[in-house]
Amino acid sequence: MNSFTPPKRTVLRRAVALVAVGLLGVLALLLQPVPEALLAQRPELAEMPTWMLKGLTLLNPMVLLIVAALLGVLVAHRVGLRSVLAGTAQPKERANGWWLAAGVGLATGALLACMDLAVAPCLGEPWQHFLSQASRPNAKALLLGVLYGGITEEIVMRWGLMSVLTWSLWIVSRRQRIGGCFVVAALVTALVFGAAHLPVLQAQMDLSFGIALRTLCLNGFASLVYAWIFWRYHLEAAMLSHACSHLAMGAVWALMSLRS
Repeated sequence: MNSFTPPKRTVLRRAVALVAVGLLGVLALLLQPVPEALLAQRPELAEMPTWMLKGLTLLNPMVLLIVAALLGVLVAHRVGLRSVLAGTAQPKERANGWWLAAGVGLATGALLACMDLAVAPCLGEPWQHFLSQASRPNAKALLLGVLYGGITEEIVMRWGLMSVLTWSLWIVSRRQRIGGCFVVAALVTALVFGAAHLPVLQAQMDLSFGIALRTLCLNGFASLVYAWIFWRYHLEAAMLSHACSHLAMGAVWALMSLRS
């Protein structure tokens, strides 16, 4: 295990850069309309101005971002997981992984889009209609995927959740078998990452078992790819890989829309 003692800065100072960058993704959520499910559950909120409603939707992701950034700063370097922004990547490591992360991310995104197309006929006509609508070229959706998915989700899932799980398992195993701890933490994080996408879909359509399984598998696979990049290089390489996946998916969907 290649652990690294971070510079002598306070936990708060080492987390500030991550929170600041992650806020770009949180603010990108303003590009979305106010969720109809929220208004259905709380009809009284419909009387509030739109800007205030959108501001309220930012509170939960902002809290998650701050907590994840702080937790990662506390434990990630103890199990060899690194971040350039947090100052825990050694100088030689900072220049590594960028091209590979981008290439793997592009390949992953293209593969996910093709797999989605391949399984769509098996999931019924409602899903095919939903997918055709969701996959239309949309600059706002692409920007949201790149910023929120590529930055904020990586801080929350990889830097926060995966780091804490890896460290916890390492402590429980009496600081042995770090490789196994990485694998288990990556698998659990992949399951959580996939499951986190289900409520968004459920708010837009009735979820069947097949659609839920598709969502868990595709997002879980992507999560494992980003986890490997994170473990092999650093958090920022995983961010780049995740962002490139969204770019590739957007490109595939755009090509498919042109053909149709």
